[in-house]
Amino acid sequence: MAHYLLYDAGCSLCAALAREVEALSEGRLRVRSLREPEVQTLLDRVRPGWRWEPMLLEAEGERVRVYTGLAMRMRLVRILGPARAWRVAQLVARFGGPVLGVDWGRRRLLQQGGALAGLALLGEWIHLLRGPASSAAPSVPTSKMEGELWEGFLLLPPGAPLPARVQCAPAPILCQTSDPEAEAELRGDTLPMVPWEKWASRVAFPLYAPTPLPPGFVFQGAYATVFRRSGLLFSISLAFGEAGGEPVVRLIAQPIHPSPYPVWPVYSPERPEEPIWPEKVFFLPRPGILLPSARGHLMLWQEHGVLYMLIIEHDPHREMTIALAQSLQRIHP
Repeated sequence: MAHYLLYDAGCSLCAALAREVEALSEGRLRVRSLREPEVQTLLDRVRPGWRWEPMLLEAEGERVRVYTGLAMRMRLVRILGPARAWRVAQLVARFGGPVLGVDWGRRRLLQQGGALAGLALLGEWIHLLRGPASSAAPSVPTSKMEGELWEGFLLLPPGAPLPARVQCAPAPILCQTSDPEAEAELRGDTLPMVPWEKWASRVAFPLYAPTPLPPGFVFQGAYATVFRRSGLLFSISLAFGEAGGEPVVRLIAQPIHPSPYPVWPVYSPERPEEPIWPEKVFFLPRPGILLPSARGHLMLWQEHGVLYMLIIEHDPHREMTIALAQSLQRIHP
C-alpha cells in the first residue's frame, strides 16, 4: 500500500516542509502536489467536491482512500509510529508552529478554509508538542491552567487550553485557500529583502546575527513575510549555513504575534511521559526561554514589542547553543 501526503507546491515553505516530512517518514510517506493535474483528476473521481486542504491518500491497486482532519491525523500516527510522529511534530513546530506564528484568532476560519493546506500537519500535529491533554491535564490543578506570565510569555502546563487572556494576532496565508474572503484579507508573501536599501527604512526594530559565524557558515539571505493587501510586515528571517546548503541557523523577528506569547512543554520520544518545560535563560539580548528541538534548540525573547526566535540546528549540544546565542551582535539599525 502506498501513502501520499498532498500539499501545496505553490508555497516554497510548504514544499520544503513536505520534503522533510517525506525524509523523516523513512519511505512510509511520499509527497504529491495538489496542483498536479493527475492528483486533481484522481481526487475528482474518489472524492467529488474535494476542498483545498491537507490530505492523506492511500492507494492499493484500484482501491483509493482519502483522509482529512482528525482521521488523517490518526492514520498518520499509525503509519509513522510514535517516535517518527514526534519528530514530525518538532519539524512542523520549526517551520510553522512557534516559528511562523499560529493565527490563534482565526483558527476556526483557517481550518474551515484550508488556508494552511501546504503546512499539512500544522493544525493536526501541534497538539503532540503540548502532549495529550487527556492524560496530562488532570494532574495539573485548575488554578494553574492559566499559566505563568514571564517576560512577555505565557508558560502553560501540559494539556492547558489557550487562555482568553492571549490577544489574537493574524498570520498571513501563504498557501491556497478555498475561502475567497480569507484570501483577500490575509493573503501574504515571503520575499527576499534585496536590495537591502529598499527594505531598511521599514525595519524599525533591532536585528541580530551571530558574530563571528561558525566555521564554514555564510549569510544566506534575509526574507520578509508581508501581508499583500496592507503591506504590513509580519516577520523577517535571517538565514545562515553552508554555502548552497539548507539554513541551519535562523533568526526570526516577528512584530505581529499573539500576546502574551503562549508556550507549552515539549516531549522527547525517549520519555514521552515526561514534559520538557521551557527553560528561563539570560544569555540572550533579553531574558528569554529555551526549548529543545528535533535537531538542536529553539530560543525566544521579546524586545520593543517584537518576538525574536533563534533556531540552531547544526549542533545539538547545549554548550554550542549557548556560545552561539552569546555571540549575537546587533546589525540593524
